[in-house]
Amino acid sequence: MKTILSFIDWYLPGYKAGGTLKAFANQVSHFENDYKFKIITRNTDYCETEPYNNVDGDNWNNTKKNVDIYYFSAKNTNIRNFKKLVRQTDFDVAYIHGVYSFWYSILPIFLVKRKKTKRIVVVAHGMFGTHAISVKTGKKKLFAFLTKLTGLYRNVYFHAANNEEADDIRSVVGKNTKIIVAEELPMKMKMDEWELRKKECGELKLVSIARISPEKNTKFAIELLKDCKNGNIVYDIYGPVYNEGYWGECKELFDQLPSNVKINYKGSIPGEEVLDALRKYHFMFLPTTGENFGHTILESFMASTPVIISDKTPWQNLEQKGTGWDISLSQKDLFVEKLNTAVELDQKQYDLLSQNALEYAKEFVNDKSLIEQNKRLFEDEK
Repeated sequence: MKTILSFIDWYLPGYKAGGTLKAFANQVSHFENDYKFKIITRNTDYCETEPYNNVDGDNWNNTKKNVDIYYFSAKNTNIRNFKKLVRQTDFDVAYIHGVYSFWYSILPIFLVKRKKTKRIVVVAHGMFGTHAISVKTGKKKLFAFLTKLTGLYRNVYFHAANNEEADDIRSVVGKNTKIIVAEELPMKMKMDEWELRKKECGELKLVSIARISPEKNTKFAIELLKDCKNGNIVYDIYGPVYNEGYWGECKELFDQLPSNVKINYKGSIPGEEVLDALRKYHFMFLPTTGENFGHTILESFMASTPVIISDKTPWQNLEQKGTGWDISLSQKDLFVEKLNTAVELDQKQYDLLSQNALEYAKEFVNDKSLIEQNKRLFEDEK
């Protein structure tokens, strides 16, 4: 059994890092009988400074039969300790998550190259997409220039979730970059059968489960609701606040909302509670500026919850599929129109959308080719 040494800023038992963490945790779960994973990560969750209380910091923790995790404390996070740990660890493949983190994305490449590692794979997690590059553009363009100057990604493979992300990677790293396209894996679980949830004409329960940030377009979502004056609308927002200033701008809009719209901030939610939470709502409402995959969107379908999202994700043509709507961010009026349509849906109309969402999820989850795509990341080309 091959051993995969992986570096990631935040991992289980954390949950606030969202899709990056979910994608890797799902992958590890699916490959429990195929690969041994040794994971190096922080001993804190995303946006937190308090260490986990149920892990042994600065030591290897055996958490599953195929998983050992080393949780670095802040005080022991230094180049000497990283070099020592990599030197003492036996592995076949290096699998590095993200691109901008010095400790968990950049330094690991130098260290595993020094060990003459034959296969190094970097997961960009959408960080080279135009929606991501637009945040802190100057620093990211400088980073791209320096990677080419230093040859950081020479002889490194990239994992892209789809062909669009592959194009994004080539546009930043170089047209000859070695890329393996493998769609991200869903949660390994048996999905529940469809159950009716109450939906009356004139009411709408919306939910967002994502970090609160410009990339997720939280403020844009709230602005759209200012023009929704029909029915009773509740919008519950879950997720860590990444940018307090941005969240302040969002909250300033609350007083401008019509009286029929109510927004509640619910804080962060553990990953194992997401599906149950989604089942309490009529639609996920997430007009994101871009996703290379969108795990919570898939989870929404898995929870029989249709979605109202932007067209900047791989989940496309949803109206034709009867699972919701994907709408251009330039079409604000169309967003409002579809929100009003959702308000007016009666029980029979909503049930059809909800049932379609679950069937769509089952079709994706049961696609056996996803496993083979992901195995290609860790196996030499034949």
